[in-house]
Amino acid sequence: MSIWPLDTLLYVLLLAAIGFGGISIIGLLLFPDIRSRSFTGLRAGILATALVTAAGICYGIFAWFTVGGMQYLQFALAAILMLVLVVILNRIATGVVCRTAVPAPLPSSDEQEDRI
Repeated sequence: MSIWPLDTLLYVLLLAAIGFGGISIIGLLLFPDIRSRSFTGLRAGILATALVTAAGICYGIFAWFTVGGMQYLQFALAAILMLVLVVILNRIATGVVCRTAVPAPLPSSDEQEDRI
């Protein structure tokens, strides 16, 4: 059993993560433009993942200080590395989706003549 301030912090972080996850889903379903969809999904999804990871890190560090097991410190470090991996892969995937969903327009013949 942990202390009540830590429990309160964990509940607040997890409820905020649920809220941002909901915003991400609503943004992906309702926005008409693919770029606004991907932007909302990226930003709100990363915030939700970061809040869940922060809750895990807080619990891992608290358990490491109170119990003293090395596995709790490893849990906190693994959660940090997971967050970094999710942020990097989410950014790459969003860039790929945006480029394939909205192709770049081809220049018209007038624009090509102006360049020459």
